[in-house]
Amino acid sequence: MRRSAAIVFSLAVAAATGILSWVFLRPSPATASPVVSRKPIMVFAGAASKPALEQCARLYQQRTGQKIETTFAGSGTVLAQVVQEHIGDLYIPGSNDYMDRAEQKGAVIPRTRRVLAYLVPAILVAEGNPKNIRGLADLARPGLRVVIGQKGAVCLGDAAEDILKKAGLLEKVRPRIVSYAMSCEDVQNALLMGEADVIIGWDSMARQHPKKIDLIPIPKKYLVAVYNIPGAVITWSKNKAAAEVFLNWLTGPSGRWIFKRHGYTVSLK
Repeated sequence: MRRSAAIVFSLAVAAATGILSWVFLRPSPATASPVVSRKPIMVFAGAASKPALEQCARLYQQRTGQKIETTFAGSGTVLAQVVQEHIGDLYIPGSNDYMDRAEQKGAVIPRTRRVLAYLVPAILVAEGNPKNIRGLADLARPGLRVVIGQKGAVCLGDAAEDILKKAGLLEKVRPRIVSYAMSCEDVQNALLMGEADVIIGWDSMARQHPKKIDLIPIPKKYLVAVYNIPGAVITWSKNKAAAEVFLNWLTGPSGRWIFKRHGYTVSLK
């Protein structure tokens, strides 16, 4: 009897696992018949989406057989590469303003634009907040090492400077900035590696590293915009159909579940 019960239990677990895999890996209703191309889908993305997008690419490839190639860097850096070299199938920057720039340059197809997730700028410090940072004004304290993104190269740099400027603190904080990072990942790593006492990062970073990073909210009155991670098909893509199907999957139930699992906000409701 025990052996039979164990077999039944094992079969039940296997069935449940299969059902969950199908639920989370299946295409969304809009992409019920995946378009699979022999050519890889080339994705150029801001590093803000890297943790979730890498997993999405792996799982989608396993599910459909469609190869996905990802390139991550600052949103402005990858946009410049896409425009200068006329390459790529999907552009996924770390914020909506860089997608606006891509549209202005004619680099993406506006009707394909979708939102994958939302990001909220925040003050991030090491676990336990050893420097006792309480708000934006503290970033101007003598002896503090501050790291932000490079404005124009990475969306987090634009956001940080806009926030500090709106708070009237940019020139006071500037002498404390020890580095301008070229990607969101580099901003985060500066804190994780002890090269910064405080950074202006994304809220998702703290949720991805709950035992290493503490979050101090930035008052809403200083947040210049609602930031999101958008995606769109690149104008000169030679793989448009397959790229749009993948993008629809990313913004459907499966992709959003993966982004949420990695600490991103997927809905503002």
